[in-house]
Amino acid sequence: MKFETLKSIILLILICFSLLLTVGLWNYQPITDEVGKENENLVEETTIGGEEVKMSSLIAPSQFVFHRNGNHYSFEDGKDREETYKIMKNWTLFNIHTVENRVVPEAARMMEVIFPTNIPAQAIKNIFSLGEQDFAPSSGEFKRIFFSINENGGVDVFFKPESEDAIAYGASLRSENIYQLEELIATTEGVNKQVMFTGDGDKRIFLPSNSVEVSWHILDTTTIPIVPLKNTLFEDPSIVKDIPAPRVEQRLTDSLSNLEVMEGGRRMVFSELLSKPSPQTAMSSYEVLEKSISFINAHQGWTDTFRIGELSTANTSITYHMYQKHLPVLASEGNIHTIMVDYQNGLEKRYARPLVRLEPSINKSEGPYSLSSGNKIIALINESRKYNIKLIEDIEIGYKLVKQSGGYGGYSLIPRWFILENGSWKEVEESFVHEGGMTGAMGTN
Repeated sequence: MKFETLKSIILLILICFSLLLTVGLWNYQPITDEVGKENENLVEETTIGGEEVKMSSLIAPSQFVFHRNGNHYSFEDGKDREETYKIMKNWTLFNIHTVENRVVPEAARMMEVIFPTNIPAQAIKNIFSLGEQDFAPSSGEFKRIFFSINENGGVDVFFKPESEDAIAYGASLRSENIYQLEELIATTEGVNKQVMFTGDGDKRIFLPSNSVEVSWHILDTTTIPIVPLKNTLFEDPSIVKDIPAPRVEQRLTDSLSNLEVMEGGRRMVFSELLSKPSPQTAMSSYEVLEKSISFINAHQGWTDTFRIGELSTANTSITYHMYQKHLPVLASEGNIHTIMVDYQNGLEKRYARPLVRLEPSINKSEGPYSLSSGNKIIALINESRKYNIKLIEDIEIGYKLVKQSGGYGGYSLIPRWFILENGSWKEVEESFVHEGGMTGAMGTN
């Protein structure tokens, strides 16, 4: 064989080999492409389909009380309370200052705004417009705001704390907002006369003097997926394992944290098992409030209407209560009516929330409930051995969620009287009188 012919054959072989390598490269899909797709899905699945909200919508009054010449009035319908709060948030305050006198004002015309828990004074700027005043207090709190019309026609504003040790603040209301306040205090439509329960003499709890009629409702549920919560709560979701455990439907863990699904898949609790090394960090109530909102916003966790219910600086914890039909839900089977976040050293230590979203039922069932008058509730408290008057913090009408019978999956939303005693809401079972057909709708208690 001639040398030239041999070179031609070798060249042809090399060309064929090159073509085979080219075709192979074209058809090759590296494993990293699949990993990339998994990572993309991981990034996408970190929200649970709720909303992101601002602090001003989570801080809301539980009651407006209008004082006129020694008589007290409050709204019949919670919707009017919410509309009034929208009006109030557009008011402008000025001359905010600390005050020493903590005595409740005794003005002939006054509006009292009551919140369900102590609110940090730093949140005043999240509720009102402050004009050009730079207000950044380091401490202080309030549970009531008094708007008193003084003898000169101006309005004195007093932010009253529950604790005698907390810093209290006063302010004035801009003149352009005074007319709206006067109209609210004078209103006679849509309000009920109130009776004040003083308890041991230190309380100001207002209840309707006559019986109250509130509707019950049926609600359906939609399940909230657990995968986005796993992706957002664990530092590295790829190492999380599903380990069977007693008394829970599912337990996800990475050996440092647990995510447990319970109550038939209707509630979850995420908790840190080991404290991460970090310096001891004290948190103010405002920091707990602000940090918890950002934490829940990060995965769009506001799947129903929630508002602040309890805020504890001592325990660095916060609880948000669900609201339905403009009233708080204060009890539920499976405890699906609250979102709770506990902090330790500035980090989320425990996070508990419902895994269902409540929606109006296609059945559209509802009917009237007649609840006892405030006078009857006060008499019951005074006569009963069940309640310790010194421990009573509040008395309120709210809803109880009761699971529908027969595996339907929905809930009955039933109005009841509740008493807040030593930090816990307790249903006043003796107080309600049922009027209207609701046979079979309530499920089992």
